[in-house]
Amino acid sequence: MIVELLSLGLLFAPIPNELPPTFYAEQRIEEEGVNEYMGTYELTAYTWTGNKCTDGIWPCAGVTVASNDPNLWHKSIYIEGYGVFFVHDTGGMASNVIDIYMDSYDECIQFGRQKGEVYIVEQGL
Repeated sequence: MIVELLSLGLLFAPIPNELPPTFYAEQRIEEEGVNEYMGTYELTAYTWTGNKCTDGIWPCAGVTVASNDPNLWHKSIYIEGYGVFFVHDTGGMASNVIDIYMDSYDECIQFGRQKGEVYIVEQGL
């Protein structure tokens, strides 16, 4: 997670055993205003389907999310409490739902349905 935040420019340097990586993303969002609050979304999870994402890449856990909200397509987003993701995919869900890609069916079942505050961190990569 720290490496992902570094690569997205959301973390200046890893500080082991102190605060969770999401703290640093939240701090940068607050300090630099590199966000646009999008609202509360329902969070669900999906796993391997054998297909590439809508934008042609293979999904990756900890990076890929799907959303049918056109305001989020091809953007980096921060989900409070979960971290930074990129909207690579769409799906059969409502526009107020974000589907987080996970490595296994069991992880998806354990995640269930949740709610999360969502911010656009930067324009699409």
